[in-house]
Amino acid sequence: MVMAVETRPWTRADLARLPDDGNRYEVLDGRLLVTPQPAQGHQRVAKDLLVALDAYARATGSITVAGPGAIPFGDSELQPDLMVVPGVYRDQDWIELPRTLLVIEVLSPSTRRRDFGIKLSAYHVQLGVPEVWLVDREERAIHICRFGEPPRVEHRSVRWAAPGARDPLVVDVEALLGAG
Repeated sequence: MVMAVETRPWTRADLARLPDDGNRYEVLDGRLLVTPQPAQGHQRVAKDLLVALDAYARATGSITVAGPGAIPFGDSELQPDLMVVPGVYRDQDWIELPRTLLVIEVLSPSTRRRDFGIKLSAYHVQLGVPEVWLVDREERAIHICRFGEPPRVEHRSVRWAAPGARDPLVVDVEALLGAG
């Protein structure tokens, strides 16, 4: 017996009917992306980066940090571990935020290929995000991916400056991820 299965592309609207089961659900170009609950180490790194970025945001007064965030576009929606947008916002819907300046994804075994592949491409090409950090706990490194440039791997420190900021944020990669 052969059964025909009809499928249709997933949309952002479909996300509302999915269960609140600890998984992260994203939609990209009609495909549903399901990510299991992050491990404790993943969450610690994301939290530490959020704390550092939030302190920097408060000092500069020129950016807003969200973690995890949501970037809706068309029928797609990506949910990076952290995102930074220009300006100071409170209680806006995700769709109302300006173009994202920086996206940070903390790599996990289940997301590594997707984060380096279709999500990185979407962040750069479809969304115009100028800089993406892929935080690699296994390699104890941060892959700096700037649109139009080859990726750079940093094992010691990463610097990032908000628009108009006098000083950059400096992330000590060794302290964040542990020395080799």
